[in-house]
Amino acid sequence: MVSSLYNEILSALESGGIEDSTFEADVLFEEVFGRDFKLKLMMGQLERAETEAEATRLRKMLCRRLSGEPLQYIVGRWDFYRGEFSVGEGVHIPRQDTETLVETAFKLVKDIEAPKILDLCSGTGCIAITLSELLPEAEVHAVELYGSAYQYLEKNIAEHHSPVIPHKLDALSEESAELFSNLNLITCNPPYLTEQDMQALQPEVRHEPETALFGGDDGLDFYRAIPTLWKKSLREGGCIAFEIGATQGEAVKAILEASGYEDIRIIKDFCEKDRVVVAKKLLKS
Repeated sequence: MVSSLYNEILSALESGGIEDSTFEADVLFEEVFGRDFKLKLMMGQLERAETEAEATRLRKMLCRRLSGEPLQYIVGRWDFYRGEFSVGEGVHIPRQDTETLVETAFKLVKDIEAPKILDLCSGTGCIAITLSELLPEAEVHAVELYGSAYQYLEKNIAEHHSPVIPHKLDALSEESAELFSNLNLITCNPPYLTEQDMQALQPEVRHEPETALFGGDDGLDFYRAIPTLWKKSLREGGCIAFEIGATQGEAVKAILEASGYEDIRIIKDFCEKDRVVVAKKLLKS
């Protein structure tokens, strides 16, 4: 019976040390039986023997999860803000923390007519695509260097029928920055884990690309480089908004001050942790 198979998968996840085993079992079964799986089970609509194909598919997904592969890679997509984004090997998985960056960015430019926005280290494109949906008149560009992640950027743009313009460029290159001008806003969720953080990663996070995680020994390499490299690309009064690790706010603020930005603010996320730093390019007097 389907209910027996559910209990089997749930028990295996629990025994395998999966922290939120009920949630993950539900996600795997929704992948096979639909998003309303739990309702169907409660209503007795799945009181039948599962097919061999259904059972085989679920057990294969279970084996992948128990091997440490992220749940998001197994199902091939993940929710972010108001949408769903394709994910897989080689791209950073969208997380709820990053929704704070999206909401902050939206507030910064919502009153500007047809703002010009650039998202650096874009990965899946979840930030750029979401901002484009929230700001239909905006011109939104997304920069991603690595081929495996860039494929997901292009895929998500296509799946969302988004006007976001992708660019396969290095965010740490002066030549890349010279291609853009008069930007109202630059957003970036850069790699910001420290060497110590990398050593303590959970097994599933180790499956994500190191290039999307490791920000140098102290996690600040990208924060040091981008404000200076991309300053000329911002128009006067334009803003830069970074996602940060919860302990990095003051350090990133100091970097931005030293780089000549003003109106620097640290913004907290839903859990009251420092999550975003915003700064403005100085207006000429």
